[in-house]
Amino acid sequence: MENYGFVGLFIICFISSSLYPLSSEAFVAGFIALGFDTFATLLIATFGNTLGSLSTYVIGYFGDKILLKKYFANAYNKIHKYNTFVRKYGFIGAIFSFLPIIGDILVLALGVNKYPFYKALIFITLGKFMRYLVLIYGISKFLES
Repeated sequence: MENYGFVGLFIICFISSSLYPLSSEAFVAGFIALGFDTFATLLIATFGNTLGSLSTYVIGYFGDKILLKKYFANAYNKIHKYNTFVRKYGFIGAIFSFLPIIGDILVLALGVNKYPFYKALIFITLGKFMRYLVLIYGISKFLES
């Protein structure tokens, strides 16, 4: 971690929030335990994780018919059944995009159902930020004791 610093943290957080399963929380906790700047860690982890989710959103948004319909027809049909629900309550899915496995599916559904980008950006960022804020606060309190 010390060799790659914040660039490494950004990359790990980006990859972990795309369709590749990886736990960024362990790396964020490690950065805090090693004494890296708390605020910078929070911002970089949030930024990287948000961009990773937005890459999944973009895949859903633009790759809807190209990738999903062609290779995952069953999932494509299921996702489109929830179009009205996603358009109305998509912010909930965006906020909970930090959840393992299901978070990626929620973000993909937002993209496929053409949920407004700016709303997705705001709520995904809010969810990621709050998750890391709680994690960093908990780790900091644990290290103080």
